[in-house]
Amino acid sequence: MPSDTTDDLLATRYGRRPRPDRPWYRRPLPVAAAVLGAVLVLAYGVWVAVWQTQGPAYTVISHSVLDDGTAQLRFAVAREPGTAVQCTVHALDSSSAEVGLLRVDVPAGPEREVQREVRLRTTSRAVTVQVESCVAVDG
Repeated sequence: MPSDTTDDLLATRYGRRPRPDRPWYRRPLPVAAAVLGAVLVLAYGVWVAVWQTQGPAYTVISHSVLDDGTAQLRFAVAREPGTAVQCTVHALDSSSAEVGLLRVDVPAGPEREVQREVRLRTTSRAVTVQVESCVAVDG
């Protein structure tokens, strides 16, 4: 049985289509789809990188749990000089439940980096104290 009829018979039986004469990279639709996908992924990566570098940054220097109702945190905030910042600090217990919350205002000033040390009152014993976020505020 010749190969041509076998291919035709299999194509009829299983619904196979004959292979195109051109390789995939010579067809415009797959190439356009691949280029568009690459551009979208690159644009998303640039957007995420730019978004994450906007606004004030913070670094936790140290934290300590003083007793069942008090915790302490020392942190640094980097911001543009002249920008006022408000940071949210929270204390967590051993099950990661929030047991203390404090908003810390860092007034505008000429310094790029400012350090703060705060004490938090907690509802039960904390195991860690963290800066949740810092945002620039007007004023």
